[in-house]
Amino acid sequence: MSDLYLDQYVRVLDSLPPADPWPALAESGFLDLLRPEADGGAGLSLDELFPLVLETGRRPALPAIIEAMAARMRNPDAGAAAPAPSDLPRPLAAAIAAALMAGAMAEIQAMTIEHATTRKQFGREIGRFQAVQHQIAVLAEEAMAARMAAQAAFVGPVAEISPQRAAVAKFRAGEAARRVAAIAHAVHGAIGVSHEHRLHHFTRRLRGWRMAHGGESVWARELGAWALADSRDLTSLARAL
Repeated sequence: MSDLYLDQYVRVLDSLPPADPWPALAESGFLDLLRPEADGGAGLSLDELFPLVLETGRRPALPAIIEAMAARMRNPDAGAAAPAPSDLPRPLAAAIAAALMAGAMAEIQAMTIEHATTRKQFGREIGRFQAVQHQIAVLAEEAMAARMAAQAAFVGPVAEISPQRAAVAKFRAGEAARRVAAIAHAVHGAIGVSHEHRLHHFTRRLRGWRMAHGGESVWARELGAWALADSRDLTSLARAL
């Protein structure tokens, strides 16, 4: 079922008018996916929502669609527009930001690999140089780590998201975003910041999402406070996440 929603969601995103996408989104019904079926929604769980958030993150020009879904789940009278930050529980907002970053980093990874396999220097593709291969491998590791951390937070009902898992997701995605952006720009060189290239659109959004709803230090402190307040050992705490 989640694959069906994702296919339809992609079609809607591809057809959105850039000037004012909200009326089309409201008409599509996707803004009500998180509302209970009895209230005219689809009652999606966090697990089912995750692929949609990733896809949204792979398109940096989109408005705050996922946040609007979450806001309308809590308040059906909320309009079809980006919600205020206070409209969402902080752990949920942080987890959404982490998943959006994971989607953006997946797109940056694909973009960087494509550039490395087509751009030539000294008579061969730059992706054939060992130093570049090493950097792309690190980028891939960081992007996957962010995705795994974000996906671990997207478990169960939306209203019951784990604050600790959301903290881990936001912290790890933020850490990964810093390294992924630096490596991607290093591989692309000056072209990555040129007006016509897509890379800087993604990396600028990554910087914004890193700071949204608290940066890495904020969530690290919250995780530390949670761990110190619990008498269990570190292994038990990790299993409890």
